[in-house]
Amino acid sequence: MWQGRITLRPGARGPAVADVRWRLVRLGYLPVAPAGQLATAPDTGGRAGDCFDQALQEAVRAFQASQGLSADGIVGPATWGRLYTLTSPNCPAWRPDKPAPPAYACAAVAALASSSSRACSPWAPPPAEAPAARIEVHLAERRLVLYTPSGAAAFPAAVGRPDAPTPAGRYNVAELIPYPGPPLGTRWIRLEPDLCSIHGTDEPWLVGDAVTPGCLRLYNKDVEFVFHRVAVGTPVEIYA
Repeated sequence: MWQGRITLRPGARGPAVADVRWRLVRLGYLPVAPAGQLATAPDTGGRAGDCFDQALQEAVRAFQASQGLSADGIVGPATWGRLYTLTSPNCPAWRPDKPAPPAYACAAVAALASSSSRACSPWAPPPAEAPAARIEVHLAERRLVLYTPSGAAAFPAAVGRPDAPTPAGRYNVAELIPYPGPPLGTRWIRLEPDLCSIHGTDEPWLVGDAVTPGCLRLYNKDVEFVFHRVAVGTPVEIYA
């Protein structure tokens, strides 16, 4: 869904570019940034590392060639898919036929892991409730309900349109990505299996309608509230 809607080319800027750079560092295709320029994780909100420069283009081409993709240096659907598959928390980042990552990649992963994975938000509380949270989505009512030890909170949601309905079923939170870039709003909650995701929107007037290609869209303030109260592994039940 989301991969087909964000294409990055040389000269692009923004958090989505920083996200690509961060993932290529994790996979060993880029060296760790110099001290003071390590703000290349996806929670940068558009700071250093968000420019698609020549070095990034060459790294993208090298990654594409290693994955049997067209090495055009453009981050499109196929490249996004491979990047997220290889850097998913539930997928090994290093294939058996790939040499061990170089030392600088290990240092980058350690440094990035030590930084906050959740960018500042006025809706963010201490993360103590996250492990005990769960989410229910009621498609007929176009409503998402977050349950935490403190109680429940309901939010209107845009759901899949009739020709691309949101698939009902059981999911888990697979990844929490702040500032994913347009058109995903300010937060993206990626689910597994990869049939659906929850994110913000750049078109708030559509929230509450059946208009998406299958994903669930919330107002940005609402998705931030949910984002900061869940964790990787949080269960998500979607009911028809």
